[in-house]
Amino acid sequence: MRQIPLALGGAALLALGACSGSGDAPAADETIPDAAETMAEAESVFFTLEVDGEVDGLDIGAADGTVTAAGDAEGSGVITAMGMDVEVSYVILGEDAYVKGFTGDYQQVPVGGDELPYNPTIILAGDGGIATLLSAYDEAEAEGTEEVDGVDAFRYRIVFDPEVFSDFIPAEGDWNEATVWFDQEHLRVVKAEFTEGDAAVTIHLSDYDEPVTIEAP
Repeated sequence: MRQIPLALGGAALLALGACSGSGDAPAADETIPDAAETMAEAESVFFTLEVDGEVDGLDIGAADGTVTAAGDAEGSGVITAMGMDVEVSYVILGEDAYVKGFTGDYQQVPVGGDELPYNPTIILAGDGGIATLLSAYDEAEAEGTEEVDGVDAFRYRIVFDPEVFSDFIPAEGDWNEATVWFDQEHLRVVKAEFTEGDAAVTIHLSDYDEPVTIEAP
């Protein structure tokens, strides 16, 4: 499993017409439907999630790991428990989840409980995941192009349907508006930044469709 420090058609034609790292992004209604189809086909992805500021209802400071479209995940994170930040490792296999960090060994826990307050498999989930959000957005505006994590990307401001969005970031407040970057070659999401007030939740996605084997600890 890869780890990082916790401190923390149509698509091809669009890419050919894009400038690398600068210039105009195609209109949202030309890009986002294709991006939704591309994300629906993703089998696995490596993610990092960073929380800056206090996000009510989301007791997590950071997370990373690999998730699959089959509903499995493996990685690490920093959660808030009993007023303290605790570093944990986790494995999710469908409805079963295991966390190591509180006792020094893996324990089976419920997804969404205090020991695992965020379920990263939502990223590629067929219901409520990124592909679903992109298929049901309310409005969007192209903002240009730039390089993100070494990748030439289109940048858009997107307002997602709040009902569809409700499970993606299980936090109190209006988090359903984001800046989203899509790589110009495939229209996969490479970064999404959600903000409310002084708080922000940022997700980076990379290493799409790499071979993944996740097993129970």
